[in-house]
Amino acid sequence: MKQDNFFKIVRITDRESFKQLEFFQTVFFGRGDIIPYHVLIAFQEIGGVVLVAYDENNRPIGLLCGYNSFKNGEVFHYIHFCGVLPEYSHTDLSKQLRMTARESLLEEGIRQAMWLIDPLNPIEAYMSIHKLGGVAREYIRNFYGLMRDPQNRGLESDRLIVRWDLDSKEVKEKLSREVEEEVSEVNLDILEKSVLVVRDGSFKRILDYRLNLNNDKLCLEIPTNIESIKKKDLSIAIEWRETTRKIFEHYLPRGYAVTEVLKNLRNDCCYYILEKKPAQKS
Repeated sequence: MKQDNFFKIVRITDRESFKQLEFFQTVFFGRGDIIPYHVLIAFQEIGGVVLVAYDENNRPIGLLCGYNSFKNGEVFHYIHFCGVLPEYSHTDLSKQLRMTARESLLEEGIRQAMWLIDPLNPIEAYMSIHKLGGVAREYIRNFYGLMRDPQNRGLESDRLIVRWDLDSKEVKEKLSREVEEEVSEVNLDILEKSVLVVRDGSFKRILDYRLNLNNDKLCLEIPTNIESIKKKDLSIAIEWRETTRKIFEHYLPRGYAVTEVLKNLRNDCCYYILEKKPAQKS
């Protein structure tokens, strides 16, 4: 059990605790797409991990669940879901859930974890790439098909596959950082931009995009408020989905990888950094 001054993280085993998680999940999925409690029990008991964060009143506030798997002869842990209540979304609780899972997996001899992120979700991208040290080389369009839950409704379910090398030097270095880093526009001026963005009132729109860059590093700006954009004008949100899809699908197969996500709070900006990076041999 991992404990903080306002929450504790527990690898649950009690059957009633698993049942309690069905209601907890409705915050994220509504009532139609929750993971049944008996599936979570199977995750926990047969090669998987289910971690729950509780507040001081023993109320569930966060959940991580996943299972060990393999593909193309490669063994890894797939984190199927990691979510925290909205009031904790700007804390390190999501990071702490993954860190607790990392400790458990390393003890079991698992050296790599994977999960999927919506490439237009800046909070999840920043957590996965910048804070945890994950790297993304693969992009899958409309992975789940059209989804009904509030977070995904309206856009096709494109996903980036994040790989987390649990014991690598790069991951250890990122995990050891204590001070949040915020990028300035000066830092980004040296990078080629794959999209040209114009502000339209409170929203940003794509003016143009480029698929002819060959620099060692380039950046891709994404909006920080895609949910607000969807509510205001779904066509703008769809344009962001379709254009960023073209960029990822063009550059990632050509040897680029997403190695960093940076943000500039002053200008309300978030950027993916794509870098030419040879794939590591197994």
